[in-house]
Amino acid sequence: MGVKAITQSDPTFLKTVYKHDSLVDLVNHERFVDIGERYIVYASKMWRVYKMGKDRNPRLCGYFTNLHLAVANAN
Repeated sequence: MGVKAITQSDPTFLKTVYKHDSLVDLVNHERFVDIGERYIVYASKMWRVYKMGKDRNPRLCGYFTNLHLAVANAN
């Protein structure tokens, strides 16, 4: 099972995620991310890894230039 990624409508996100579909599991909203779980968001041409906090506030864990680095950090 891959790391969760929040679905975006950005063409770069869609092209990359569908090309490497075994790396991530797509979810359409942060409410489907469990507390303590890391997940990936694509924004401003960067892959960002967040960890869902106990109070349901996401905490940024890092910025990455490609999906493979983001997945490696999220695991």
